[in-house]
Amino acid sequence: MRSSVIASLLFGVALLLYAFHLRAAPLTADEAAFNTHGESIRAGWSPMFFRVRDDHWLQPAAVYANAALRRAGGADVSGRFASATIGAIDVALVFLIAHLVTGRTWLGVIAAAILMLTPAHRSFAQLGTSAIFPVPLVLLWLWNLLRFFKWDSLASLIAAAAVLGLSVYTDPAAPLTAAFLWMLTLIAARHRNRQRLAIASLVFVAAWLPAAYWFYRHPDTYADTFGRWVIFAAHARNPLDGIRAFFNVNTLGTRASSYWEFWNPAKLFFSTTIWVPSAMLIVAALVRVRHIPRDAATLLVGATLIVPLAGATFGRTDYLSDAAAVLPLLAIIAGLGLDQLIQLLRPRRPLEDGEGGRPGDGWDSDHLMPRT
Repeated sequence: MRSSVIASLLFGVALLLYAFHLRAAPLTADEAAFNTHGESIRAGWSPMFFRVRDDHWLQPAAVYANAALRRAGGADVSGRFASATIGAIDVALVFLIAHLVTGRTWLGVIAAAILMLTPAHRSFAQLGTSAIFPVPLVLLWLWNLLRFFKWDSLASLIAAAAVLGLSVYTDPAAPLTAAFLWMLTLIAARHRNRQRLAIASLVFVAAWLPAAYWFYRHPDTYADTFGRWVIFAAHARNPLDGIRAFFNVNTLGTRASSYWEFWNPAKLFFSTTIWVPSAMLIVAALVRVRHIPRDAATLLVGATLIVPLAGATFGRTDYLSDAAAVLPLLAIIAGLGLDQLIQLLRPRRPLEDGEGGRPGDGWDSDHLMPRT
């Protein structure tokens, strides 16, 4: 109960921070596009995808959120307020995940504060586009999956599958990211009950059915939406050509270059004031990763490395959604790094049952990363 109260307080503080001066900067062209289509929903037009120009289409989540806030009187800053709310939810979820892994309230607060004060995350939270919309669903996937590993809860596994499946409607890069993250889920849980994994996989696939139905009814929209974001239409007709194209040496080289460029700290954090201490804590977590619950370490490190793959696959390093989704994961890892540094300097007693991610609560010593 106390963790829920603290998460709510962090949400409120972050919302006040992100909503401050939302009207100060002029609207960008991308924000204007979301506003235009949000207004079209109020006029009775309600498709699943919204065409801006040529091959530029918008996913539904941010557009419908814009429309809903317009009805509440948000006017031209409706999209920005929707993003600010999403950004505040991210902060609360980072606290809950860090607290779940470590069992330490203060450490969860620090991880949430790192994210809240990261200029890049604040920038995404004040941008009236879909950039930040996949993030809470990725974090909910992670939180529920950690709960599944910790307590073997089928309900948590199904919830993880559902939210990750629904993330495909948030941003152009999200469908490919969701597919990669579900592969990570199956790999991390490969020793668990296969029947449960099959049920969860069906839930994940079911979340894509509305999009499949839309493409069935409107096949002409596939080529410039999922046909560009996930699987090219030609490759869907001939999968072998798609496989050969994916493993083309030149293509792989270009994608590797894009992926490496993504990790430019200036693009991720916009500020050395946040980047330098955060990087030190992230390194501390990775150096002492064997002292972190194995399932948590696998999911956190794996998801952090996987999320940027969508942008690299498209050959673009400027996918805002990729950076926005990576930042909370890095904030959590930084929090775990601080925990490891403190344990190194001042060893503590093991946590008792129910306190957190150590012996006695589902993550015992057998679930720590093996020594190397």
